[in-house]
Amino acid sequence: MSSISVLIPTFNNESTIKECLRSIDKQSLKPTEIIVIDGHSIDKTVDIAKEFECKILFEQGGSRAAACNVGVPQAVGELIVFIDADAVAKENWLESIVKAFEAPHSTPVACVTGPNIEYPNESFLGKAVSAIYNTFIGGNWTEHIQSIFNESKRYVQSAAGCNAAYIRKHLEEVMPFNENLLTTEDTDINYRLLLKGYAIYFESNAIVYHQRPQTHKAYRKKAKKYAIGKVQFFRVHKTGLNLGHLLPPLYFTTGIFLILSIFANYWIGVGIAGYFGLYLLSVLIASIVQSIRYKEWKYLFILPIMFFEGHLWWSFGILQETFFPRKKSG
Repeated sequence: MSSISVLIPTFNNESTIKECLRSIDKQSLKPTEIIVIDGHSIDKTVDIAKEFECKILFEQGGSRAAACNVGVPQAVGELIVFIDADAVAKENWLESIVKAFEAPHSTPVACVTGPNIEYPNESFLGKAVSAIYNTFIGGNWTEHIQSIFNESKRYVQSAAGCNAAYIRKHLEEVMPFNENLLTTEDTDINYRLLLKGYAIYFESNAIVYHQRPQTHKAYRKKAKKYAIGKVQFFRVHKTGLNLGHLLPPLYFTTGIFLILSIFANYWIGVGIAGYFGLYLLSVLIASIVQSIRYKEWKYLFILPIMFFEGHLWWSFGILQETFFPRKKSG
């Protein structure tokens, strides 16, 4: 690839944008340009970006999709590479991406992605989020979570937006990014590439280190936003939702009806105890396993709470978007 544009959507990322840009400066293969697309941050994000040799653009849509739609037309590269402002790239990141594109493939590859693993010096809560993700009930069976923990080279069905490179001419075939989607604009654009017969390749050496949510509030908010995005994606493409995504809201909603019916029958109360006991047991087992796996005894206390938080707010997101869908932009 003779020219590479690195695009970084940002909004209030003053705590991480500097390390992100430093990591791009340190690449073994230098990009042609770096473009920061900001959503009118009210902190020092833009001021920090100005310390680096990069182009700064602004988007009005208030979403990552809008930032992508502003940045791609302004980019000059044959290769369009995305990284999030709260991520840092390993020094051979771009070099590994280019090598993956240039390797022989049975199907034309339109996108190369790679692992987005734990941020350097990650906080205790951030590490706890990673521990939750790396469980079946935390979602490690999904494509995006697999990109965190499964480092084998392979063809995949999607690419996380924090680490995704596209051949420009193929990306332009499926542009624009859907600005009506809250979080799944990356899944959507990748799905459209697959429908055109292109492949997405996971290159294990193309590593970025991605910061996890740093507070309980941010963790809950992310769970809800991603649930909303899942329903939106399903509404557009009639795929992308499965039983694993729907179990938490089904469990909690049926539990409410069971609790209401306890007043009618004693044995229903016994059934409720068993019903929720099964959930609590699965959370407890997962927490114990992760405490041993990560050698962190404090996880015995914090992971059960965080599992419950994540599942409950995910359920809120699924139910909210199902019955009270967000209004489309524009």
